[in-house]
Amino acid sequence: MRAAKSYNLLERGCGMAKWLSGLRAAVRACALVILVAPAVSAEPYELTESEVMELEKFNPSDVSLFGIKLGDSEAKVKEHLIKIKIPGVRVDVQDVFVMLYDKRNASNVMAGVRLMDGKVDYIFITQRFAHLTTGVFRLVLRGEGIDEARKLLGKEEFAEDQTTFTKLNYKGGMMVILFSGRDITVEFNAGA
Repeated sequence: MRAAKSYNLLERGCGMAKWLSGLRAAVRACALVILVAPAVSAEPYELTESEVMELEKFNPSDVSLFGIKLGDSEAKVKEHLIKIKIPGVRVDVQDVFVMLYDKRNASNVMAGVRLMDGKVDYIFITQRFAHLTTGVFRLVLRGEGIDEARKLLGKEEFAEDQTTFTKLNYKGGMMVILFSGRDITVEFNAGA
């Protein structure tokens, strides 16, 4: 019979103090990650609930419209937008778009999502949605134009200026503020 080999830490030159100091360092590293991660990550932003006022505090992929975010499935869109009744909102499905209208004045769309390949790749809100939205986007949609949007959101990364519209692109083009005449639209997209 072979004798069982001893794995005594003292015999191997690894004292308990050395082992505990390594364990303490690992615990500190984990605690630092746990404490810092929420501060670094973006907040979820529900357009109808969140009061986030700074652009840095959220990512377009975290923005939701009545619980629907970029990348959500068609089934979730049916469950959250089409099947349930949202007070004061009429829902229409038009080709790849699910459009939301204000029941009080249903002539123009106020918000919506686009489904491509079974997933949401585009969310938009117009100034007709301003009474339902909160935070910085309520101010943008109720604003007087491009200069006011820039004051609220900061300088855009790049702009597209045409004769009929102006687009201010933020977050690598994943968030766009579109000015077309007197109409203002905020768009969130999945990007390239």
